[in-house]
Amino acid sequence: MNQQDRERLTRHDWLRGVGVAAWSIVGIFVVIAVVAWAVYQVRIIWAPLIFAVLLVYLVKPLIDFLERFRLPRVAGGFLVYLVLGGVLVLIGVLIVPIISRQTVELVDQVPEVIDSTFNLVADVAASLNLPIELAGVDSISDELVGWFSDPSNREVILEGLSRAGELARGLLEGVVVVLLAPVLAFYIVVDAHNLRRAAERLIPAADRAEVVHLARQVGKALGGFVRGQLVVAAIVGVLSSTVLWILDLPFWLIVGLLAGLLNVVPFIGPWVGGALGVATALIVGDPIRAVWVVIAFLIIQQFDNHFVSPMVLRVAVHLSPVTIILALLAGGSIGGLLGVLIAVPTTAVFKIIIGHLWRTRVLGESWEQAASAVVVEYEVEPLRERFRRGGAEASRADEEDGGGPAAADGDIADPDRTGSGDNDSLTDS
Repeated sequence: MNQQDRERLTRHDWLRGVGVAAWSIVGIFVVIAVVAWAVYQVRIIWAPLIFAVLLVYLVKPLIDFLERFRLPRVAGGFLVYLVLGGVLVLIGVLIVPIISRQTVELVDQVPEVIDSTFNLVADVAASLNLPIELAGVDSISDELVGWFSDPSNREVILEGLSRAGELARGLLEGVVVVLLAPVLAFYIVVDAHNLRRAAERLIPAADRAEVVHLARQVGKALGGFVRGQLVVAAIVGVLSSTVLWILDLPFWLIVGLLAGLLNVVPFIGPWVGGALGVATALIVGDPIRAVWVVIAFLIIQQFDNHFVSPMVLRVAVHLSPVTIILALLAGGSIGGLLGVLIAVPTTAVFKIIIGHLWRTRVLGESWEQAASAVVVEYEVEPLRERFRRGGAEASRADEEDGGGPAAADGDIADPDRTGSGDNDSLTDS
């Protein structure tokens, strides 16, 4: 075979490789399109499935805990559901009447709220010397107040809302989610062992242990994030409702619950929740109370930002505050509100997977060696140990300065007492 034939074969192989690559790309896009079409066709199942997975993350630790006491998973699932149902019923009995009463009061005060809003705008414009003409606005305000004050129009609104045909599908999907999600979650949790074994059989035996370990770390991070966000939302909601109740703000429970729920949305949610409280105080015509609401929400958010959320996210997803902020900014720029919501758990998952692949594939470590480095367990130092360590450092500083009260009393020079203190520290840790 001469040189020309070799060049012809090389060129032929190159063209064939390009063709295979091109058709492979086309095939990948076709597969993605088919999968996307199939996912869209069965879109009604995704909402209950997502809520079921979230519910699984909440109840699975409880059922696993009961299983340690040799309680079957089915019985444990029924017991957990029974307790959670009782708690929800109790909360409903205590809260629903208050929410219903405040909702009725809010509807009754719509004319007053509209009038107060226009008066507030007029007062602010006058204080700032803004050239705003409110003559037309006043007529609109009078018409709105008169329309809402008419009992017949109010009945028309309520009747129209109750008979709105476009709400039928949304209500149906909501009912499906509410009824189907707990059922799916129950079967997923009860049959978790069989589902896990079935999934493990799909993994090659050589990589099974590594993949299972990685999946457990990802599941632990996601579950911790879901549970942590609910804990943070509950704390903020309770604190907000309590403070607004102390300030005697109308609709304190509704505003407090909304503040807690909106706190799940980073950056945006806390500000919206605080704005609702301030707007309520301003609308009822009490600027002093609005100032107190601002101060209260600032304190609550500082407590949340510096104590509650960092502790929860550090323990749950093992991310530093800088990483969380950058992840939220990137998620918001890429996916908007949805991107902000999933930015932190997505970053946690990528950190686990990329860190594992880097140590095992690039650095050449075994997955057992990399396991301890992929997820770092943050230990919370007990408060007693922190004070004890601070006292020891202060005593050491006095000794270095030439002796202080501790050195004069002979506390540091007593080896028996020092040894007992070390033993106590080891025992406590």
